[in-house]
Amino acid sequence: MKSHYCGICGSDITNFKYKMYQVPLIMGHEFAGEVVEIGENITDVKIGERVCGINVSPDLSKEVKLDNLGIFKNGGFAEYVKVPKEFLFHIPKNISIREAVMIESFANATRAIKLSKIEENQNIVIMGGGNIGLTFLKALLIEKNPNYAVVVEPHEFLREKAKKLGAIDAFPPSKVKIKKFIKKNGKPTFIFDCVGIEKTLIMAVEIIKRGGTILLEGIQKGSISFPMFIINSKEINLKGCFGHDKQDILEAIDLFAKGKVDANGFISEVVRLKDIQKAFERFLEPGERKFVKILVEI
Repeated sequence: MKSHYCGICGSDITNFKYKMYQVPLIMGHEFAGEVVEIGENITDVKIGERVCGINVSPDLSKEVKLDNLGIFKNGGFAEYVKVPKEFLFHIPKNISIREAVMIESFANATRAIKLSKIEENQNIVIMGGGNIGLTFLKALLIEKNPNYAVVVEPHEFLREKAKKLGAIDAFPPSKVKIKKFIKKNGKPTFIFDCVGIEKTLIMAVEIIKRGGTILLEGIQKGSISFPMFIINSKEINLKGCFGHDKQDILEAIDLFAKGKVDANGFISEVVRLKDIQKAFERFLEPGERKFVKILVEI
């Protein structure tokens, strides 16, 4: 497969900062392009077809070899990528190859919605207004018609973006402002933590309604202190989420095919491959963040 575009994911930045993956490795697991060569016994893929490469989570009930592209095997930040057949998905006719890069992000959201068992008309708080947080926001607004959906995010640019996408409001991580909103509108019944640090998880435990659900999407390296007694006393449901299976990906593709998602609303910038180092470093710079998703054009 020839990779045309590959998105920079928050997990790529985590690896860039903490070196979690084994090296040498070409990262990149949000990529789209075209088929240029086909392996033996492949009949349902043709040369020239527009496709995206998306990792399919293995069935963990079975003994499997972890071979996720960009994580365990070379990924999309390269001109050509060897993609297993089961990781190839056709791009809907109504979207471009560039827009198709966002399908992987929405596959995370469709899986999280499924695992959370959320129903319609719920009170939702999303911790983190980066690419994944905003993707969750959009998918929840489309699929679950929440009573309210708010985003907690330190960067003003991302808070304003959340409101443009349909959040009823967006707050900096200030307990005073959040509790004032909750007092007026009711406690959240579902919290989607797309950050995964100690501060956001403790805040989620404190503000969630008794019997509510916290879904943890954000990834934290190492251990954190955790208020276990509150989990018991409030009878909170805590659910982890990681990756996406084939059905999650197909459901995300369906959102795009039906025109429910404007991918360009999430893509802030496109940089050339030669500038990838500078692009990665921007995620770690102090100060105000003024972008959502950065794509690398190969």
